[in-house]
Amino acid sequence: MKELRFGHISDIHWPGDVSRLKGNMLKCVEAGGDPAATLTVALRELSEESIDFLIVTGDICHEGTPDDYADVRELFDKYLPGVPRLCALGNHDVREAFRQGFLGDRYGGTHPYCDRLDVDGLRILSVDSAWEKKLEGSLDDKQLDWLEEQLADQMPRGSILLFHNPISPQTASMELTPRFERILRGGDFIGLFNGHIHRSCTDWAAGIPHYTCQAIGFDIEVNGIKKTAAYTTRGGYNLCVLRDGGEFFVESRIASPKGTIFLTK
Repeated sequence: MKELRFGHISDIHWPGDVSRLKGNMLKCVEAGGDPAATLTVALRELSEESIDFLIVTGDICHEGTPDDYADVRELFDKYLPGVPRLCALGNHDVREAFRQGFLGDRYGGTHPYCDRLDVDGLRILSVDSAWEKKLEGSLDDKQLDWLEEQLADQMPRGSILLFHNPISPQTASMELTPRFERILRGGDFIGLFNGHIHRSCTDWAAGIPHYTCQAIGFDIEVNGIKKTAAYTTRGGYNLCVLRDGGEFFVESRIASPKGTIFLTK
């Protein structure tokens, strides 16, 4: 089978009406951060890579409206027309607004968003880890039931799973519960993709490669020795390649290299 190329974007934090912003996003924009410009650069670069699909792992908009989500969708359509995409939602996403503005579902709905996309023998699944516990993340039994149902058959290339909150031992924000771990180990998963922590990390969880993408909205640079973190206006994305043998190549790319530190902890 031919290799599959895809983009991984996370934590766009599309600001929409700046007057509504507060907290870290307001500090980022006041320091010159421009998530819309960073996203535009990322999509333009991905448009030159002949990608087969795009994945987005949450915080698409920062407490956005249907119009905000429609603006993001239009940007995707402009630079990646016809490219299949699948999203997972994050703790700053508004589910009803996402369904109305991004998916075009005028009835909306606030229930968890789970979805599936198949591309050339690869099953791509997304679950809504930030729906209930938001920052910490969790998956309830209904979502795990749905996940098990989707795995009823084997796929030629296997499956990848999208969710917002990482579960790797080094970056975990969500507990890997016994049932979730059994599903992961018992399925045909070859990769786990997520975001939330605003930095790029690679690890393993439940015996599966675990890829956490840096953020479009703003970057958090961590010094594990000094126990410090610097929040910067820099943003980026990952270019991923699934090779014939089932191995991934993942390259982190900076879309706005001139970052300004706007917060330190």
